[in-house]
Amino acid sequence: MPSTPPDSEAWRFPNRATPIGSPNYYAVRFSPESQRDRNAGLIAWYELVQGIADRPLDPGVARLKLDWWRDELERLGARQARHPLALALQDYLPDPRVLQPMQAILEAAEADVRAPQPLDDLAFGQACRNSFGQFFVLLAALEPAAYFDRQRCIEAGGYCAAVERIRRLTEAPHRVPADLAPRSLGRLDAARRRVRLQRLFDQFVALGPNHGARNPPFADRLLALASATHKKMRRKGYPVTDRLIERAPVAHLWTAWRCC
Repeated sequence: MPSTPPDSEAWRFPNRATPIGSPNYYAVRFSPESQRDRNAGLIAWYELVQGIADRPLDPGVARLKLDWWRDELERLGARQARHPLALALQDYLPDPRVLQPMQAILEAAEADVRAPQPLDDLAFGQACRNSFGQFFVLLAALEPAAYFDRQRCIEAGGYCAAVERIRRLTEAPHRVPADLAPRSLGRLDAARRRVRLQRLFDQFVALGPNHGARNPPFADRLLALASATHKKMRRKGYPVTDRLIERAPVAHLWTAWRCC
């Protein structure tokens, strides 16, 4: 187990990004013990970056923070990290090449700062692929290189991001195309709402179990948990303008366990 300074202990599993009972918690909990702190730290880093980009009060300051993280990733690759979270991850990311997807996630975050709302469904899909899709590429880069399909990882991660953006539509309406704003979507009955949102998800390809190449196991658990949440939203007619769709912790546990 890598040794880390005291400030880094807060990023070990479970951390603020993997609270007990959450989907992220069970996705990490069923990882091999040697990977739990790493996976929890990676999720925490991804959410930290998303927090910088999500509706910043000062876009200029947000871009400066993202620039700082670009420099920190270079320091991380040289094993000279400063941030407690980067220090916690440093020994888990020994090859600088695995940092390329993290740089791509920072680029996607800056694009979100500059243009927070996607213009249409295609832009929405690309934003999802550029963020959590690249997170899945990162997970694949940490595994044997020949084992995974990069495009499948991008599509699967993008789909997970799309599910979460729709689930949190009322909280963050700027993360979806303008015609999906709560007021507009709320005017549609359940049938038309289902058709409209399904078009959004249909653009993510190569997710079926018979596609051939697989995702990394941790990514497969995240995908299964997102898919289960999507099924619940769809079954209820996507009432995302009325409430935040949640699943019980035992449901998350069961879904993650079935991926093992």
